[in-house]
Amino acid sequence: MIKIWTAEEQADFGQQLAACRRAVIFLDYDGTLAPLVPDRDNARPFPGVREALDRLLAIKHCRTVLVSGRRVMELQPLLQSRLPFEAWGSHGGEHLRVTGQMEMATISEEAREGLRIAAEKITGLLDEHAIERKPSSVAAHVSGVNAELVPQYLTEIDELWEPVAEEFGLELLDFHEGMEMRVPGMNKSRAIYSVLSEEPKNAVKVYIGDDVTDEDAFRALDDQSHTILIGREKRTSAARWLLPERPYGRHIIDFLNATASALS
Repeated sequence: MIKIWTAEEQADFGQQLAACRRAVIFLDYDGTLAPLVPDRDNARPFPGVREALDRLLAIKHCRTVLVSGRRVMELQPLLQSRLPFEAWGSHGGEHLRVTGQMEMATISEEAREGLRIAAEKITGLLDEHAIERKPSSVAAHVSGVNAELVPQYLTEIDELWEPVAEEFGLELLDFHEGMEMRVPGMNKSRAIYSVLSEEPKNAVKVYIGDDVTDEDAFRALDDQSHTILIGREKRTSAARWLLPERPYGRHIIDFLNATASALS
C-alpha cells in the first residue's frame, strides 16, 4: 500500500543521498514541476523550481532526467534553465542528451499512418490546439472543455479512435483530462531502462510523477528505488510513496532543494 512521504522519509532519503556515490533522479514535468493548466503553452514551472532544478543539474554525481509526455522541444522554453539538461519526451519517443544530441525512436510507416488518421478523426471535435501531435502518439486534451461535457467528449473520442487503434495495432490510454493513442511500448519505462543501463546498479534512484502515464515508469523501477506519486489523496498506484501537494508547488520545491542539499 502506498505510504505518505513524511519529513522522516525525507530525512532517511537524505542520509542515503549523502552517502551515495551516484544518484539518478527522474522528474515528470506537467503536474510535477509545473501546475496543470488549460493552456499547455503557458505551463510554467512553479516559482522556485527553476532554481532548485539548476542546483541539481550542477551536481556532477547526480544524473537528473526529465521524462515527459511533451515534445522535448517544448521543455526548454518553459523551463528556461541556465544549464543543459537531459530529457525524454513523447513518453520515451525522443531523447535529448545533456550534450545536445537528439535521438528519436523508429516508428513504422503503418503506425505513422494510424496516428495521422487518429488526429484527422478528431479534427472538428476539438480545437486544433487541443490536438497534440507527437512522433509516436497523438493526444486529445479536453481540459478546455466545459467540465460537465468532458465525459461525453471522452466517449466520442474513444468511439472514433477504437477502430483506428485496432486496425493499425495502436493502443489507447486515458490520462489527466484527455486521451492518447500511441505506439505500443512507447511509454516512460523506455527512459528508465535506457538510462539505468548506463548507470551502476547501486545508484540511488528516484522517480517523481503525478499521472497515470507515470505508472509505467514506477513499475519499471525495483523495490530499492524511491517511486513517488504527487497527489492530494491516495490512489491505486505502483509508486511506493505519496507526496502530498501543497500550495504554490512547495511540495516539489522543498523536495528538490532538500535533495540538492543532501547531495552537495
